[in-house]
Amino acid sequence: MSSKVPSQSETYDAAVQALLSPLHQATTPETLRAAAARRTNTLQDMHTYLHRIGLDVNNNPNRVPKIIFHITGTKGKGSTLAFCESILRNGYGLNTGMFTSPHLVCIRERIRMNGLPISEEAFAKVYWAIRNRLESHNDSDDAPSSSENELPPLPVLPGYFRMLTLMAIYTFCYCKSPKIDAMLLEVGMGGRYDCTNLFEPSVHKLIRGVTLIDYDHMRVLGSTLEQIAWEKGGIFCSNKLSTIGRCDGGYDAFLNQFEQSSDVEIGQERSIKQATVFASGNNTHEVLGILQYIANNDAQLSHLQVVVESCLDVHTNIGLKGQHQRSNAALALIMCQHAMDASPSLEKLQTALGQTFWPGRCHTVSLPTIKNETIGPEVSVTLRCDGAHTPISISACIDWFRSVASNQETIHRALVFNCSHERNPLPLLYSLHASHLFDSVYFCHADFERPSMLKKKLEEQWYTQDITDNHITFRDMSNLVGAAKCDAPTWQKTLANVWKVFNAYERHINPDSMRVDERIVFGSTVKAALNTIRNDVSVQRETAGKHNIEICVTGSLYIVGSALEAAGWQEQFATFELDEDIT
Repeated sequence: MSSKVPSQSETYDAAVQALLSPLHQATTPETLRAAAARRTNTLQDMHTYLHRIGLDVNNNPNRVPKIIFHITGTKGKGSTLAFCESILRNGYGLNTGMFTSPHLVCIRERIRMNGLPISEEAFAKVYWAIRNRLESHNDSDDAPSSSENELPPLPVLPGYFRMLTLMAIYTFCYCKSPKIDAMLLEVGMGGRYDCTNLFEPSVHKLIRGVTLIDYDHMRVLGSTLEQIAWEKGGIFCSNKLSTIGRCDGGYDAFLNQFEQSSDVEIGQERSIKQATVFASGNNTHEVLGILQYIANNDAQLSHLQVVVESCLDVHTNIGLKGQHQRSNAALALIMCQHAMDASPSLEKLQTALGQTFWPGRCHTVSLPTIKNETIGPEVSVTLRCDGAHTPISISACIDWFRSVASNQETIHRALVFNCSHERNPLPLLYSLHASHLFDSVYFCHADFERPSMLKKKLEEQWYTQDITDNHITFRDMSNLVGAAKCDAPTWQKTLANVWKVFNAYERHINPDSMRVDERIVFGSTVKAALNTIRNDVSVQRETAGKHNIEICVTGSLYIVGSALEAAGWQEQFATFELDEDIT
């Protein structure tokens, strides 16, 4: 690439502003429909973009790091990748490049070098290098495609996540010092048609794993765990440009083949020369059956290794809190041992697991202590941040918060919550409400959220969903307690109304309940909510000694990021040198 002096407009702030603008965001019904129409063509599109920026990763493997880890799943993708990164860097001494999503405080967190986010300067340099190449490309240089006439035109600039994926791969491939040994990629959504699913196992040393699969992104990935597993299992495939795309028949074609096959023996041994792919043993038998079938019927004839938590010594300390993280740590340890020809001592690998840090997941941050002798004793304020956003992960978050916030010196427990309006909030809030952990509840808006064309309201089908053990629906609750549908003018007020219905329903079925109604606040920023909690609780102190305020922040990684930013938390940035010819 030719050397080029960046113009004054090619700054970091300008790059971030462009990424959030219609240049990279589908913001109208027309652009949303066009993006949706190209979803199953994602791999072909991404290879076109890679060709246009001069990085044909499967035709020029020498430019690509020697080892590639690719992780999908619903829960624990980022945590498992963080465990892998720590093992490879701290246990094996490798230089790592890691791409994850979403970010918490700043967009640079998505692209990490040796565990740290890249600098503003590096982010800007890579963004503008790619953008300038794409905007100056001559379409006539592209290989002809018979499908292009049937699709909306490929945009000159890729969408938001596609662009960030290109930037991450570009950064890792063109890092001169230190040279990256291992590239770690987290799937954005699904796997089969995800824009990270680019690398061929016949060309690269590709280590692929699937964490726990749960219900998420159902509008896109499907309504059953089996269909979601088929999407996730697409990372196991080889010859991807030939087997994945608009002509693969979709899930219906796969299901027809799967149902006609004989029973799949999960974990069955195959030839030692065959590639091995991995999956968490926390998945259901049906999910593992789908994953095994995909692995067995791929051209590379992979063998699925199911990893259970017992693969990790019970005494091993892991850096991420929460019992649920042990299965992620076990999966990461087995994948790393499989990837490497030689292994350091088990003690060194266990130490690397203990050094793992992954922000926003069971993440504790202390706020300044409240100390005013005129109004009472010293009060410590602790944020417990976890970006849980599915029923299973919310349950794990509750267990973790209960374990760390049940100290007898705790005088107040508060919940700060928000989730995407594209999700069903009912089961999440029901579990949090049923925990009886919180003295006050704050429904806040995040400082940053991805644009969405969906209206912020409860969709009709949510009212008929079973959300209690005895199959009471939200509509039943509303009718029983005389509450109206939660068609509130703001999303946060909608969430607050749902919580109030749960309160009223609890009083309805148990009039003798001793539960005291919480303070319920909606619509504020996270920073304002944290200040309110600290100030209101501090003036209520009466007894001497030290006391604790515990604040649980959950529902999405965006709300967690807002809390971390309000607390003043930040990371250092990575120091490295890019090839001079990338601009």
